[in-house]
Amino acid sequence: MSTSRTPRYQFVARPLPPNWSQVQAELGVDPILGRILASRGVVSESDTSLRLSELLPPDGLEGIQNAAARLVHAIQNDELILIAGDFDADGATASALCVLMLRDYGAKRVESVVPDRFRFGYGLSKGFVQSLLVKKPKVIVTVDNGISSNEGVQFARDNGIDTIITDHHLPPEELPAASAIVNPQLSKSSFASTPAGVGVAFYVMVEVRRQLRALNHFEEKQIPEPKVADYLDLVALGTVVDLVPLDRNNRILVANGLNRMRRRRTRPGIIALCEIARVRLEQIDAEDLGYRLGPRLNAAGRLEDISIGIQALLTSNLGDARIHVGRLNEINAERQQMQQEMTEVAHRYLDSLTNLDRPGVCVHDQSFHEGIVGLIASQVVGRLNRPAVVFADAQDGLAEYIKGSARSVANIHIRDVLADIDSQYPNLLISYGGHAMAAGVTIHKASFERFSSLFEKAVAARAASETFSDVLYTDGKLDDEYLTLQLVRSINDWGPWGKDFDPPLFHGSFDIVNQQVVGKGRHLKMVLKQHRKLVDAIAFNHGSIDAERVEVAYRPTGNSFRGSTTLQLVVECVQPETT
Repeated sequence: MSTSRTPRYQFVARPLPPNWSQVQAELGVDPILGRILASRGVVSESDTSLRLSELLPPDGLEGIQNAAARLVHAIQNDELILIAGDFDADGATASALCVLMLRDYGAKRVESVVPDRFRFGYGLSKGFVQSLLVKKPKVIVTVDNGISSNEGVQFARDNGIDTIITDHHLPPEELPAASAIVNPQLSKSSFASTPAGVGVAFYVMVEVRRQLRALNHFEEKQIPEPKVADYLDLVALGTVVDLVPLDRNNRILVANGLNRMRRRRTRPGIIALCEIARVRLEQIDAEDLGYRLGPRLNAAGRLEDISIGIQALLTSNLGDARIHVGRLNEINAERQQMQQEMTEVAHRYLDSLTNLDRPGVCVHDQSFHEGIVGLIASQVVGRLNRPAVVFADAQDGLAEYIKGSARSVANIHIRDVLADIDSQYPNLLISYGGHAMAAGVTIHKASFERFSSLFEKAVAARAASETFSDVLYTDGKLDDEYLTLQLVRSINDWGPWGKDFDPPLFHGSFDIVNQQVVGKGRHLKMVLKQHRKLVDAIAFNHGSIDAERVEVAYRPTGNSFRGSTTLQLVVECVQPETT
């Protein structure tokens, strides 16, 4: 893998609020953890309380009462409810959650459906709805999608089907004509959190239970009233993998879901995922969800059919779950191989460019797979610190189109960049959508060069002078005495960590005692020395480095092998030390 033309970062300690020492004293932690927590917005002990009883109530979500009321009617009248999911882990967990909770509420006719991404594309398209008419549903509930599916929702309505949209993506100016829409991004929503799609679906199901309880439904049907906490393992998985900000409400959801997993009070599909990913369930954390379990779920949606993942999460039989998860693992291995090949092509293209200091970059190759281009776009952004769009030829028989996945950097809202282009050149983009850090776009293949030029200009127009500065903020340096497993345990105790509640990152200068490339030439394993301290380190997706002394940004972790756990630094950035 090419490592040339990567930016040289300046490591800078995060700014601290003036009261950080008071935060440290109130929490009763050492100065290292005091700085970590204060720099992430913790101002008092109450900010760190993650009790389930402190979840935000559903009332702030506009439309949630109407959505729940329609589902209550469907349950009590044995109507067919279809849960229309998305291609990724957020959509899969949301689909499984709704099916399981509705069945436990007494719904006798509820099914999960997912569009063929290569035939129908994303969301509740007209073609997808048309394919569902044979089932004769009365209600379609979208999860993690639907907010821009105006045509499909109208087609459903024209055919006597009510649609309930549960989504968390940015809404268009004109909303679909659905029976109810629940989305925290609606202008009238006062919900003080940014949940994932599975989080929105969870809140709708909570409100459904409340309304059923008020009607004495569970007593009359002699159904044990389900505990909503029983489904938080699914909420935790989808929330972490979808990279939504871990605000306090989302941290409550994730923390309680992880606790259930650690006590093995989780469903067989998650147990099977942990088995095949070699994750110890009793020690599972958010990083395991994001980097070990999530990719196996996502791979199915990228290459084949996310329904395999949904079935793994739905089954109550561990043997069946292992079969489904085994197939997910096979697909993930295929994804890894394809991603490696596409990465090499993308980096060769970048190496051929004479100017990599441009505001943004677009890449297209006919060998690319449209289900994986988002991963390649993330790697390009990581290399250049610039927004990127990576395109693949459309795989739905529309040979004249290419489909792109965009990824961005902080302070550049990538969906708004695409909206800027669309407003100025209304016939250029076939379709687009997304949010601040990730988006999708479809254009004519012949328009690639023109789009690339306009993309650079649109990014530049939104970029402030400091947007592309190569500053990497860390939690400072650690003395030898803090390079211990005890620090790792202390950090884990204050999790879960994730987006906008970033896992602690430190920096320092080290001598390289030893280095070797492992994992089929994909990862750099090192022994580093700081003063008198020797420590193992690994830099994923990095080749050897020509230096005896390096600057490193790293996360301290525990590396378990043959029953023994040792300290290991997971390296985010390594570069020769400057004199």
